Order: sequence, then structure tokens, then C-alpha cells
Amino acid sequence: MGKIIGITDDSRKVKPGMVFVAIKGLTTDGHDHIEEALKKGATQIFGENPSTRFARLSTRYVQVPDSREKLGELASEFYGNPSKKLKVIGVTGTKGKTTTVHLIYHMLTCLGKKVGMISSNMAKIEDRELDTGFHVTSPDVISLHKYLKEMVGAWCEYAVIEVSSHGIDQKRIAGVDFEIGVLTNIAPEHLDYHKTFREYRRVKMSFINSAKSKVIAPIETTTNTLPGKFNNLNVDAAIETVTKLGFDGKKALETLESFELPKGRLEEIKNDLDFRIVIDFAHTPDSLEAVLTYLRSVCKNKGRLISVFGCAGERDTKKRFKMGKISAKLADFSIFTAEDSRSEDVNDILLKMVRGAKSVGAIDRKNFVRIPLRGEAIAYALSFAKKGDMVGFFGKGHETSMAYKGFEHSWSDRVEIENYLNGTNDVSAVILAAGKGTRMRSQYPKVIHEICGRPMVSYTLENLRKAGVRDITVVVSFRKNLVINRIKGAVKIAYQKNPKGGTADAAKTGFKIVSEVSKTLLIINGDDSAFYTPETIKKILEIHTERKRKLTFVSLMKENPTGLGRVIRRPDGLIAKIVEEKDATDEERKINEVNDGLYVFDKKWFSHNIEKVNKSAHGEYYLVDLIKLAIDQGDRMATYTLPNDDEWQGINTPEQLAEANRKMIAKLNNNQ
Repeated sequence: MGKIIGITDDSRKVKPGMVFVAIKGLTTDGHDHIEEALKKGATQIFGENPSTRFARLSTRYVQVPDSREKLGELASEFYGNPSKKLKVIGVTGTKGKTTTVHLIYHMLTCLGKKVGMISSNMAKIEDRELDTGFHVTSPDVISLHKYLKEMVGAWCEYAVIEVSSHGIDQKRIAGVDFEIGVLTNIAPEHLDYHKTFREYRRVKMSFINSAKSKVIAPIETTTNTLPGKFNNLNVDAAIETVTKLGFDGKKALETLESFELPKGRLEEIKNDLDFRIVIDFAHTPDSLEAVLTYLRSVCKNKGRLISVFGCAGERDTKKRFKMGKISAKLADFSIFTAEDSRSEDVNDILLKMVRGAKSVGAIDRKNFVRIPLRGEAIAYALSFAKKGDMVGFFGKGHETSMAYKGFEHSWSDRVEIENYLNGTNDVSAVILAAGKGTRMRSQYPKVIHEICGRPMVSYTLENLRKAGVRDITVVVSFRKNLVINRIKGAVKIAYQKNPKGGTADAAKTGFKIVSEVSKTLLIINGDDSAFYTPETIKKILEIHTERKRKLTFVSLMKENPTGLGRVIRRPDGLIAKIVEEKDATDEERKINEVNDGLYVFDKKWFSHNIEKVNKSAHGEYYLVDLIKLAIDQGDRMATYTLPNDDEWQGINTPEQLAEANRKMIAKLNNNQ
């Protein structure tokens, strides 16, 4: 084949001197992109279609019986057949794979061996920890051989690899020689993909039987070194594995004195709220039952066990009922929420979980609640928990993204929990979300129109939570139940009786139920704040507090300020007034500095002055009039001008919503 510079199955990545392997996928077929690969300079093409179809390619096209298998062989050869220079241990099973991989890695390392590791939460080579991607247990086959080559280059003797059923079936481990195949357990899972448990089991066992030797975890354990029976079954499998490699089992067991469970596996989050918080990846009926059984024993006679979890979209639908039932039986209180809903409506998923809970007598709002937004579910659970309780967050574990309708959004249970724990009670926020949005040409409230698969107001909530704001009130009006059903949880709901009353009326409505202990009031629009960063919100609050202002508002410079209120300054640069566009003169409309609608008030000042706002000529009460009141009264006021106007995105029309989608896609891609 001659010297090649690389291998790929993605025609978009082809460069001159590379080999392209055409793979038939679930939605695309690489054979349809052979012409593109050739134009980009591929020196060799492999595929499964008859060679007569590509006869004109002469020796540049080679027909093979299995493109995926060939891709693995080529990748192994390209990287110098690294698995032949290592003793590779592969670990598969329905649950316990990650923990068992980490156990074997830890034991071998403590026993003086150089080891590389690839698990669902990282690849580790020497002191480097490498991200293996979103929702991935087994990396693609090319990356896998590349990692193995790096391990060889680091003088590793062993490699421990987590192997998923998808990875086996899709031949993402093709070309790897396995010294030992380890099976932790088998229970029904991924039946959306494998269709039957029999097929799922066959795939798992095909890998186990292909290894030179195998280890199958016992059903019962006599080990007691780690929390939970399920973890000690993993310990037994790990000890048997290193024993097969020639090490003393007793010495291997002794290494566990320094072992820490991997991130997202029974990971406890320390706090000073007098209750315990645990994160775990449990996302199957068996794993949820195992972890709840263990936690039930830990908090027995001490407090309540609170369970927070969801079920993934586009995955085995039968487990939703089962998991709802299991949680209702074992936990004192269950909070059903989102977990990678993908193309499905999260409320449809939650309904099936609810049916499972009700099948064992659980009662809505007494034994469980439904909270579609995971961030709000976390805030609710932490505000609901009391001294002595145990709160478990399940299903996401170590993962750092959440999938909504084809988009991967940054997400971490740990980060969200810590944001809440480190939050402040000094600030209350009111989100204005009562508008109908007539120009949207829709019968839905404007704030629940979606940006990249999520209601636009959910971004506002998440940004406020990440900024440490605990007390949040949402003001609703038009078709209020549609909004409430999407945002309910830890937020308070205020109802504006007259949706045409204006922003001051809406803010006054929300203000009535904010926390009595807070000192600062932040008011933000639910239809233009999806792109704020938590850091910006924190900065605005800091400036307001440090400068001891009665009112702080945010402005920005817009090249095209059409539709926005203009900031009118005096010759000395101080604010003279803010005027709505429909009330502005022709000269005032030429001004590019605009009011973006985010305000921070001293709460007492707001309380004294909100009643002073008069009805406008158009019959509305404008929140912006508080700025004029502050100026007239000589009260201290600050302006924060957004350094980046990309953080503000007004959405009043379908066209602006489409622009917001494009903007969010770019932001998500940059985050990856």
C-alpha cells in the first residue's frame, strides 16, 4: 500500500496521502462519499460494495468483507500494532465497568507496573488525563489504537480498557489483541439498539470469548473494602484479573487502602448543610436499585433518602417504568427530571417514570415530583433536604454534557450542585416571562420557544443558578401553565393578571414573593438573556454592591438599535434618561447605546419607588421609569456596559429566533 500519512472513515477529514475506509452507518453510507475522498487526495479506498462499481479506480479501490474490521486492522498497522506490545485487559458488563477498570489500573500501578487506562470518563497515560468525548464508553477505533501507541511510547506494560456493547458491535475495538476479557455482569440494557436481551448478551460474550483468557465476576462477594455490595463484586473481579496476570491477590487487595472511586461513582460532595450529597452514574434499573439499597442502609434511622434522576431519550423505553418503580419503593422522595432527552419530549419520559412510581402506591407531590429542567431539580432537592437526609443524584455521574434534540450542551451535576451550595441568599432575581410575543406568530408563550432544543428561559435560569442566585421568581401570564410545566421546580411563580400592564407591573408582581432576607433585587427579561454568561451576571452584581448603588442597569452598543430603548446621556457623560423607541425623537433614535433590560436594585429602594411609576401614554407601566426617578431624586446609580454585545439577544420574531439558534450553535461548538 506504500507510505500513508493517516487513516479515516470521514471523507471531510481526508488529506492527500490518506487512506479512506467507507463505512455503512445508521444514517449515512461512506460509499456515497468516495468521490469526495478521491478529490481530496486519498491514495487508497476500502469498502464493502462490489469492486465492479468502482472499476475505474483500478487498484485504488479494494473490496473487503467488513469495512469496520478492516478499519481496525489498518489503524493497528498504522500505529505499529501497539496492542501486541502490551497486555491489554478489556472490561465489559452492564454496570461496574468504569469502577472495575479503575480498580485494575490502581492495583497494577501500586504493584509497580506502568499502566495506561481508557474508561468512559477519561484516558490516562502517565500523568496525562485525556478527554474521550461526550457519552462515549469506547472511543472510535482509530483513536483507540492511537492511545495504545502512546502507552507503548510511555513504556507501559499494561492497558486497561472499558468496552461497551456498542463498541463491540460497531467494531470499535477491531484490531486489538486482548490478553484478558472481564465481564462484570449482564442485565437487560441498550435494547433500543440490540433489540433483544439475547442479542445483547451474545454481543458481550463474543468479546469475552475472543480474549486469550476471561474473568467473570461472582454473584456474591466476601470482600468488604468499598461501599456497597456492587463495588465489592467489582473488587473481586479486579483481584481475579491481576491474579491471572501473575500477581499475589492478597497484595492486590492491600492496595485498596489508597483507592478512591472514580468521579461520578458514589462521589460525595462535601457541604456544611448537615445532609449528605452523593453523585452516581446509575442509569439502569439494576444499578439504581443497587445504589439506592446501599444508600438506604447508610441513612437508616437518620433521615430521608431523596433520589434525583431521569431516563435518557432514544434509549430502552421499558426501563423508565422500572426505574420510577424502584425509586418509589426504595427512596423516601423521588424527583424525576431530565437526562439526555435527545429528540423526545422530556415530559413524555417523565410520565412513564411516574406510572412506575404510582404502580407501588406513590402519590404525586407527596412521594415524588416531576421537574423537567435538571438544574431546577438539583436546586429543588438541595432546598428541600433537611438535616440528616441523604440526597442522591443519578444518571449523569462524570458526564459533562446534556443532549437535547441533536445538540450537546455543557453540563455537570457536580458543578450545578457546587454552584448552589456556594450561592447567596443576599440576591433575589425576578425573570419577566409573561409576554405573549405576538410577533412570534405563535400560540405559545414566547419564553418557551426553543433555542438548540431548550426553552429560551431555561438558559436564563441556568445562568442565574451558575451565578449563585438561589431565590428566583418567574412572572408568567399568557398560557401560564405551559411555561410553569417547563420551568417548575425550585423557582417561585408569580402571576401577572394584566399582561399588558408593562414591565414595571410585572416586576412589582414578582417582587411580592421574593425572599424577605435578600438585600439586592435583580430583574431580567426571559426573552433576551439566553446568552449572558454567569461571570457577567456576577460582575454586574459585584459592581452594584461594591459601589453601594441604589440602581444599576446594563447598556450595550448596537450598530442597529431598532426596537430598543435609547440611553440618553448629558454632556458630562452621566445618564439623563432612557427613552423607549416609540417615544423617542428622530435625533434620539440615532443613538447607538441602548438599554438591554437587566436591572439591579437595592431592594428597599425598589420597594419604596416602584409605586411611584406612572402609567405611560400607551397605558403601560415601564420599569425603565425607575431610572428617571433615581436621577430626579439624586440617588446613586451605575451603568454597566456589556463589553461583548453577543451576550444580549433580543428575540421577538421567528427570524430573530433563527438568528439565536445560529448563534447558540456557534457557542456550543466553541465550548467543545
